[in-house]
Amino acid sequence: MTSQSSFRQYARAIQHLASTRSLEVLVLQASPILGGFLGGFSLNRPGVIRLGFLLIGSLALTAHVFVFNDWAGHSSDIRDPRRSTRVFARLSISRRQVACVATALLIFANVAFVAVGRPAVLLGAAIAALSVLYSSSPRFGKSTPIVASINHLLGGALHFLLGYTLSHPLDARGLMISLFFGLVFGAGHLNQEVRDYEGDLLNGIRTSAVMFGRRRAFLASLFTFTAAYAILAGLAALGILPRLLLWSIVLWPLHVAWSLRALRRGLGFETALWMQRRYRLLFALIGLAMLAR
Repeated sequence: MTSQSSFRQYARAIQHLASTRSLEVLVLQASPILGGFLGGFSLNRPGVIRLGFLLIGSLALTAHVFVFNDWAGHSSDIRDPRRSTRVFARLSISRRQVACVATALLIFANVAFVAVGRPAVLLGAAIAALSVLYSSSPRFGKSTPIVASINHLLGGALHFLLGYTLSHPLDARGLMISLFFGLVFGAGHLNQEVRDYEGDLLNGIRTSAVMFGRRRAFLASLFTFTAAYAILAGLAALGILPRLLLWSIVLWPLHVAWSLRALRRGLGFETALWMQRRYRLLFALIGLAMLAR
């Protein structure tokens, strides 16, 4: 195989992975961006440069997480009717090529984090470790109910702290705020398990939705979101977050109403997507409110 042919194959692999994962990767950058802002990021030249490196590293790390998960879940994705048409093997892209892309993204992320500082390197390494456990560990991964959700809770909190520690040392305030982000991420993961129930059941992946049922997993997602709303209101009441966020509690009844409607619709794939779009809108509004001084 010539170097030019090899380059084209890797370019095709990157293009395919970008087309299937880029939206999710971009959406998840809200956490470190808000973390940087709440950590006191300053709009001076050195600060902007470090923020640029942080976001480049975060984008690469998040992409690595998704690509590694696609690599690890290759065999089960092929058997999942909803995913099989998007599996990289269908386009004659090999697992080796995907593994190389995942490795290159991780290396690139670490190089960017080195330019930011030690906290970014350590937090990035912790997020990557959680990714490995989730995607490939039989005991601490996606096939272990509850543990997988804890993994996402920790990952969501660490991703926020990645931005927070850009301009602020890790402290109790940052940890308290990170709990909110972790709960939102963990609750969203439970909704995703409801969405992927049929494929996971077919492949014998023992998610919380498969083991306890879609209804219980969906209700667990709602309760976890409720805990996030409560923590948010508490942090605003204590003055740790902008007081404007006290009004975010009025979004909770709307979230509950949509959840009840989802239960009446039936918890299938389309309903879970319908719910995902709506709670993302609510938390996008909350994210904007966090930017208020």
